[in-house]
Amino acid sequence: MTRKNIFIISSVIAILLVGVAYGNHHFRGATGEVTPDGAYISEENDYTPEPSPTPYEPYEYTGPELSYDPPSYHFEEELEGYEGDTSSSWHPFHFRNVRQPQPLDENTPHGAIAVRHIRHLNDHYYSRFPFSYQEKRAAIWIVGELLAMGYTWDDIDVQEFDIYDVNHSSASAARWHNFGTVIHDYDYMRDTYLSQNVILTVPGESSQVIVVGAHYDTLLYPGASDNASGTALLLESAQRMLNTDNYYTIVYVFFGAEEVGLLGAHFFVDNLSDEELSNIIFMVNADVLFEGPYFIFGGGYQVPGSWSPRSNAISRQWEELAGYLNFSQGLELISDPYSIFLSSDQRVFMEAGFTVMMLFGTDFHPSGDFYFRVFHSYRDDFHYIMDRWPDKIDDAMRTFSIFLEEVLLAMY
Repeated sequence: MTRKNIFIISSVIAILLVGVAYGNHHFRGATGEVTPDGAYISEENDYTPEPSPTPYEPYEYTGPELSYDPPSYHFEEELEGYEGDTSSSWHPFHFRNVRQPQPLDENTPHGAIAVRHIRHLNDHYYSRFPFSYQEKRAAIWIVGELLAMGYTWDDIDVQEFDIYDVNHSSASAARWHNFGTVIHDYDYMRDTYLSQNVILTVPGESSQVIVVGAHYDTLLYPGASDNASGTALLLESAQRMLNTDNYYTIVYVFFGAEEVGLLGAHFFVDNLSDEELSNIIFMVNADVLFEGPYFIFGGGYQVPGSWSPRSNAISRQWEELAGYLNFSQGLELISDPYSIFLSSDQRVFMEAGFTVMMLFGTDFHPSGDFYFRVFHSYRDDFHYIMDRWPDKIDDAMRTFSIFLEEVLLAMY
């Protein structure tokens, strides 16, 4: 081998190593897998909370697959006025006694409704593990909340899927395999291995669509930040949009089975028609909204094969909007376009060619990587977070509620 060939090969290897190092620096945090050293997280007044409540509490199931705990669901009543197969968990018959909605008027602070939803999900629907009964119970609760707001079944769709419908990539297969041993130890996993997306469509003047997404499943923790926060943000936004004149059609998607490979998002995108795909102008995803004191939005799109985010007129308009709100509303939104590569549901839309926005809260490790303080741990509990950082949840939900509303009502 000539010296020239050796030099060329050495140069190529050096370039590849630099690229790997660059990618590790920018994307270890962006994939949600940074684990800071112990000294950084062991602050003087920090502590590890006990599980609250325990994720191992047993459940009794009386329905075809699941017990309908809310007292408003009464199977023994007459079926008059309800057509179709009521054995389906999603038949309107099971949701006919709608409770009162969360109070909302012009004086309701942004984020206030979302905080109440986060606490409820945290305390009553913890351990919303993918393909579990608890995940399904949470989906039923989401549907009930949408109906309580004033939406009808004409606006709501429940899209069921199983692991074999969507587990088509090596990455998803690997993530599912990692959880496989754990899942089979739990007696509340659904025998059918079904999960579901809950989809709400709010028609606008235009057929062009803005998709707003958040996953509601969790690991074996209460999941206040990951991701009751995003779920609650969408619920509050949907309630505020009910009586608002919106130009674009808004499709809210509450994704199931995110934690094992973004499966709900994959299934949703895979099943869109060509017309539905062509109508989408961008997607907004909300995940882990109060993992630290910094409130981040990332916007842009990906050129296939590139790991550098690209901007366009839409993402630049988001930058201007954030700047205006920081000035006029006292928000502290920070732009980080690289966050579109975070391992969450927006990636599925980004890889399908769409402009996306990622909303999340974080801290920063001394290395410069994102640092998620309670992510995937027993710390991810509403009461622990409120005790440890009393204002963080309120600040995050106010910030992202105001920003999301302005994003949805802007003209593009």
